[in-house]
Amino acid sequence: MTSRPTRSCRPAPGSPPFRSNIPKIAEFSFTRIDETYPQRAKEAEAGHVVIAGENYGQGSSREHAVIAPRHLGSRAVIAQSFARIHWQNLANFGILALEFDDPADHDGIEAGAEVVLEGIHAAPRAGNALTARIGGRDIGSHHRLSPRQVDMVLAGGRIPLTAKDL
Repeated sequence: MTSRPTRSCRPAPGSPPFRSNIPKIAEFSFTRIDETYPQRAKEAEAGHVVIAGENYGQGSSREHAVIAPRHLGSRAVIAQSFARIHWQNLANFGILALEFDDPADHDGIEAGAEVVLEGIHAAPRAGNALTARIGGRDIGSHHRLSPRQVDMVLAGGRIPLTAKDL
């Protein structure tokens, strides 16, 4: 006789019944790191920027990992580096993926620091460099987006870009 491993009776966040309920899934965004993130993100009227370390998005290749923060107003992620599939999903859903020019600039940035990305609509088309003002410091960053991906991000994602093209 063989036995089967048992599964937990409680579904993980994002599992059914929440799979297609983006507002509900968003309530769990980043809560293992910062349980105040969903509420603070909702309160940021002009959207917000996520500051991240190395290999951001690793293990989060499902589109929900991007859709939920996007629903909460995420407009950009500035990271030391990105996981490949998650990086593409960010562009697909209209979130600008930027990398620190100097990964050490990540150190010392505190939660809630004001982030200003001036020229955010013109800069990605003008080249790959963009200066971010974070907590009063000017910090160099860059993107690795193709012209097609830049168009997607500036349109708000793949779906709005396709709708615009139709």
